[in-house]
Amino acid sequence: MVSNTGSKIIAKADELGASLAGIASIASLKASPSYDVCGKPPYYEGYGSIEWPKDAKSVLVLALSHEASKPELDWWSHMPGATLGNRQLMNLASNMAQWINQELDINAHLVVYHIEAGGIFLKDSAALAGLGVIGKNNLLITPELGPRVRLRALFLDADLEPTGPTAFNPCEGCDMPCRRACPQEAFRDGSYNLPFCNEQMAKNEVNSVVVENWVNDSPGRVIKYCRACELACPVAR
Repeated sequence: MVSNTGSKIIAKADELGASLAGIASIASLKASPSYDVCGKPPYYEGYGSIEWPKDAKSVLVLALSHEASKPELDWWSHMPGATLGNRQLMNLASNMAQWINQELDINAHLVVYHIEAGGIFLKDSAALAGLGVIGKNNLLITPELGPRVRLRALFLDADLEPTGPTAFNPCEGCDMPCRRACPQEAFRDGSYNLPFCNEQMAKNEVNSVVVENWVNDSPGRVIKYCRACELACPVAR
């Protein structure tokens, strides 16, 4: 049962345009697998210790749908927020923080995106908040939208009741078309291999394209990063 305050926050997130929203505790996030390996090779080597606000007790996770029919939401370019979808999420998070601070007298901190700059593990946070689970494609898979979501978050100084995790298990019995779809065979050893994925991202960067009428009706160069495993997932299609 979600607390009354938590229910109000999630309802407001829905009103402001979030596709999904949930709450996780900082304590559970510090016990997550990603937090445990932070600073260890090959994933977070060189990041050092993680510094989060000392008063943070909960995390509000916000998700925005990124359906295949709107690929432009995910195109990366040299603009504030980098992608159109992330800009929408940043605006949503900012509006949520303002409302929470003013209406609920809870101190809400905007969470930066990058771990090394003080960000959080968004997929772990979303799973702990009950939005979905981390699947065999190494992506967050939600019941409503599959893996086709993007995430941002807020630190809250209130100890709110978590909304997860969930018992959702979409990969059980699945023949994993996500793994077969990978152009770099990043799952060739039976689990996700980041260096192989990075090879594909490097190719995408080399093959950036110019899009007419991009931002402010001006042309812009964008990178269309690979989404093969994400779009191959059959959940919620």
